[in-house]
Amino acid sequence: MTPSSSPRSNNFIRIGALLKTRESRKLALYAGGAAFVGSKLHGVSRSFDFWSRAFPIWLRYRRIDWQRRSGNLSDAEARSRLEDLHEKAADDILNAILHMRGAYVKIGQVMSSRPDVIPKAWVERLSSLQDDVPGRGGEIAKKQIRKELGASKSKRLIETLVEEQIGAAATGQVHRARLDGKDVCVKVQYPEAEGLYKKDLATVRLFLKLLQPEWSPVMAEISRRFLSEFDFRNEAVALGEVRANLKSRPRIDDVDVEVPEPLPDLSSKKIVTMQYLPNSEKLADWGKARAATLPRYAPWSGYLLRRRLRRTVVALLAYHGQEILLDGVFNGDPHPGNLLVLDNDPRRIGLIDYGQTTRLEKKRRLLLCELIIALADKDETRAVEIFTKAGFKTKKMDKSIVFQWADLWFNADYVGPLNPQSHIEKLNKFDPIKDVPEDWVMAARVRMLLGGLASHLGMSFKVAEIWKPFAEEALENA
Repeated sequence: MTPSSSPRSNNFIRIGALLKTRESRKLALYAGGAAFVGSKLHGVSRSFDFWSRAFPIWLRYRRIDWQRRSGNLSDAEARSRLEDLHEKAADDILNAILHMRGAYVKIGQVMSSRPDVIPKAWVERLSSLQDDVPGRGGEIAKKQIRKELGASKSKRLIETLVEEQIGAAATGQVHRARLDGKDVCVKVQYPEAEGLYKKDLATVRLFLKLLQPEWSPVMAEISRRFLSEFDFRNEAVALGEVRANLKSRPRIDDVDVEVPEPLPDLSSKKIVTMQYLPNSEKLADWGKARAATLPRYAPWSGYLLRRRLRRTVVALLAYHGQEILLDGVFNGDPHPGNLLVLDNDPRRIGLIDYGQTTRLEKKRRLLLCELIIALADKDETRAVEIFTKAGFKTKKMDKSIVFQWADLWFNADYVGPLNPQSHIEKLNKFDPIKDVPEDWVMAARVRMLLGGLASHLGMSFKVAEIWKPFAEEALENA
């Protein structure tokens, strides 16, 4: 929903700049209605609801942009108005997400993980979606467990299932239970979740195609990956595979990572049961909470905490680089809610939620390794050659633009006079994206999500430099 300046939207911008809020709402309704004339009746009202909420927000941003470009607002005035709009829009967006739920919760979680790209006010409001999505109680969980596992197996879980969920998301909720004297987690999918996701993602893809085309190719692949979450049997397999891969190699620096052990016999398409990781706290929350308790005049303590967190985040980047480049099997959704400090020790990190596990075919994985090395070595010519070979295409194939995209995907977030979203829009306006290497999108998303975590904690990294040793090892062993 963050604005772009694509040529196709210019007419909307000129009209929108003259509209009052009430008239904007009407135009949103007309635009939303026209967009869904050809769709099936079921789900149209939900799509219509999205458009009636999202389009006015987009239009308000476009109005400020048009006024700045036309000279009616100075840059300083535009920035001031944008800050005010960020605050208002953040509340509107959060309220819309909590009202509609479905895939919009997942999208909100992703947005809240990118303080380097998304306005600060949005990130602050949407951060509550990382773990504060309202659940729906124990009865719906028990009903799904009985349906999926049958009377005999479900009895073992239901007898000890804690009614209050320990976590909830758009797709379902998680409960604790006890088996053979050990605590386990039971992740339960809502019955209607998959159908809602399909409709919601189709709506968002259309919105981006019409109004934010620079995001369309990436959103298409992310949508496909989101929909892969709905077979929990895949997650159970992935948990076991990634857990085994990580345990087969030495720990990185002084940081140990723990992936929950799955229980396949008590898992199905809509239920996954796994080891419970006790005494856990989100890494980002842990860091901020410890920083808040430091004595005011204790710079040395603050330095030690930042140093400790930095080592942990670098190790997490390295572990995920290992998954991507050496194993070719990785979690495509390491947002801050899925990275846990265990037992109040930042040297022990729990990695959870492998519903978006992604696999890279060996040839493509090795090609990505070559790109990582080129980026780490600052070899622009080689990086452009590899990224183009992988399938990244722009309209003009301007080498400077292609390199900046490669660096943004797999190395470092943009730092410059423009905000990151404006920089992305500038790149796309100068040389629009035509195609992207779809199988690399989720690997890039890992880099960006972990970059977002680093930004939350006041850090930044050149990720290609951290991943280079794994890329070299993979190519040597090929």
